[in-house]
Amino acid sequence: MYPQGCGGSSPLIRTKLPEIIDGGRLCAGAIRRKMMGMISRTRSLIFLAAAGALAQPGSWTILQDTAERAFSVEVPRGWKAQGGMLRKGPLDPRVQIDMTSPDGRVTMRISDFGIGRFTVPTQQGVRLGFTEGKPYSAGQPPTTTIVARYRSGHEFADLYGQARFSKICQTLEAKSIKTEEPVFNAAHNGPASTTAGEVVYRCVADGQEKVAFVYAETMLYEMQGTGNWSPASLLSFLAPKDRAAATYTMLFHSAASFTENPQWTMRQAQITASQAAAAMATFRRTLQETQARYERWSASMSGQARNFSDALAGRTLTVDPRTGQQREVWTGTGATRWIDPLGTVASLTLSPGSSFRALQDTAH
Repeated sequence: MYPQGCGGSSPLIRTKLPEIIDGGRLCAGAIRRKMMGMISRTRSLIFLAAAGALAQPGSWTILQDTAERAFSVEVPRGWKAQGGMLRKGPLDPRVQIDMTSPDGRVTMRISDFGIGRFTVPTQQGVRLGFTEGKPYSAGQPPTTTIVARYRSGHEFADLYGQARFSKICQTLEAKSIKTEEPVFNAAHNGPASTTAGEVVYRCVADGQEKVAFVYAETMLYEMQGTGNWSPASLLSFLAPKDRAAATYTMLFHSAASFTENPQWTMRQAQITASQAAAAMATFRRTLQETQARYERWSASMSGQARNFSDALAGRTLTVDPRTGQQREVWTGTGATRWIDPLGTVASLTLSPGSSFRALQDTAH
């Protein structure tokens, strides 16, 4: 069902989306294009408000996450809705929500369990074998990411669309690939930056012509020469051509209603803090172990250096077994160093007399 007022007198929704759906009107797309000309935050708020206004009152119900009670989201009443939170690791909670119309002809999805985080390749990493597509683990406990160069919003939307819909659609043809301003995340936020884009496909599935759609916002976080990125927002749908406009509006309305449970947010912050504390404790322990190894190595190398220096200078460190006194003596050519009560040292194979006793070689 089309949103009420599609093609009506409002100047906000009379713009066509030419040649994307064979000349048909995609009113939600027209709304969005008009709004994209506004200042980023104001534009985003107006767009989401418009999507909510076009949704019929009372046509929504609340889906609660049952796994961790992490969030709630509005889904169309009467539709099959499933999904929730899936935790891949302490610092890697993921969301996926699938919605299917009662007749099964329309599917909408928010986010995707299968999509995690990515690490931008570095020259050093490549030399160590961490090339594009390889898994990379870091942190304590380790969090696994995939090595991949950063993809902007429209690039990721197209890659995801091909991966998701190519097995469903016998024909999948991109009709429009566009960059957009982010709706759900700030374009610039300290070391993080976000880009957005959307792709509209012509899909032929089971002999029926449909519209496939993906909207993605990808966020890049750069710090001290390293970069990590992920799809901060990911929306997609597949619908018959004559239901694409309504589906578009419902999908964005549902995404805009996504609300985190404050208690879960606090718990996740505590988990993050505890993991950071554990990582710092591991770092300090490793640092102490490294320091101890260095000191042992340094002492060993110092001793070796002294022995080498002594050899060059013709000196040997000895100890008197009777008194325990250490003394450097000339190495000489004999195998044994001898000392008498007056401190006279001789280096001979045999004892030079009954008053001499043997010295023992020792190390520094």
